[in-house]
Amino acid sequence: MNLLQEETLKFWERLMVGAKVTIDGIEEEYPIHPSSYIEGNVLKKFVYLEDESGHVTHTYIHDQHGRPIREKTMNIRKGENGLMVTFFFQLDIKEGVSIG
Repeated sequence: MNLLQEETLKFWERLMVGAKVTIDGIEEEYPIHPSSYIEGNVLKKFVYLEDESGHVTHTYIHDQHGRPIREKTMNIRKGENGLMVTFFFQLDIKEGVSIG
């Protein structure tokens, strides 16, 4: 990975500060799980739902102003077991030459 890719992934990692999850029609704030990491050119973010139960319909990762960065719509009935919602961000930088 080159410096541009590395620093761009670090920027995105710092930008994402939390998540909102809708369970049974109620939106709640959740932290991004500390096991999130960068692997190659992919930033992997996780949101862990532990004790909650109900119908999970929507989740998104947001910045410090609450603006959604990536959203997922789902239809999952969560019981007593934990649920890890995953977000993968792949960075591909392409170079080109333009004449004109």
